[in-house]
Amino acid sequence: MKGSVITIGTFDGVHLGHKAILDKVVKTAKAYNLQSIVITMEKPVKKVDGLLTLPNEKIEIISSFGIDKIVVFPVNKTVLNTTAADFFKNIIVKQLKAKYLVVGYNCAFGKDREGDIAWLKEAVKKYGIKLKVVSQVKNGGYIVSSSKIRDLINKNKISLANKTSGRIFEINGVHVSGNKIGRTIGFPTINVKVCKEKILPKGIFTCSVFDAYGKCYPAVLNIGTRPTFRKLSHSLSVEVHILNFSGKWKTKNIKILVHEFIRNEKKFANIESLQRAIRKDIAFASDKKVCKLT
Repeated sequence: MKGSVITIGTFDGVHLGHKAILDKVVKTAKAYNLQSIVITMEKPVKKVDGLLTLPNEKIEIISSFGIDKIVVFPVNKTVLNTTAADFFKNIIVKQLKAKYLVVGYNCAFGKDREGDIAWLKEAVKKYGIKLKVVSQVKNGGYIVSSSKIRDLINKNKISLANKTSGRIFEINGVHVSGNKIGRTIGFPTINVKVCKEKILPKGIFTCSVFDAYGKCYPAVLNIGTRPTFRKLSHSLSVEVHILNFSGKWKTKNIKILVHEFIRNEKKFANIESLQRAIRKDIAFASDKKVCKLT
């Protein structure tokens, strides 16, 4: 194996800060005819309130940068108990033959996060590896970070989360059968099963939905417990109503891009009030031309 340019990190959300790192890795690898490699954990080591990107989503996004190889480590005792020195020597140096290491300003790895920037500056000297540290990135007045974006999503500030991230928030799921309530009130929906580890905002949103052929459809997204209907289970549901769509939705795997918050979910006094609210949601979403933004 020829030498490599390596970065290491969790990369949850693959936001603008991560983009700066990945772009530097690819550019450096091309400049010196080396292999570009990303080392990442399957998910954050510390428990977080939902993942911005599920493992398969993260790999797909990272691959889109033109990275040659992605090495994914599980979060288990063996990995968590590996010292920074052992990981650096056995993985980064011996196995992956690093010539350059590109990391973010807050990088830390190994047992007890020992392998921070100060530690790395000494380690690279020992093995003749060149270190490049990428500074923090700001956007919309915020330092771009996974925790900040997660906080914005939890507060339903989707537009700001998208701006801070540099990426439209994505939800992937599987089309499943529902109670068909939407159809009975004149607004049929596609019910989507989403991995429980994925962070989800709560409420009504404008969104775009993609079929198996990559065709984009404007839609209204409802993530909530459907409080108006007493007889239904009040577990969290994800439903999309596609605008001006007729026929049967045939795509099993569904990608949803969430654009803008419309309103909070609420319990209506009757079905007629709910229908009026849905019509307003659809009118709001119809004006946004979301498929031209994707």
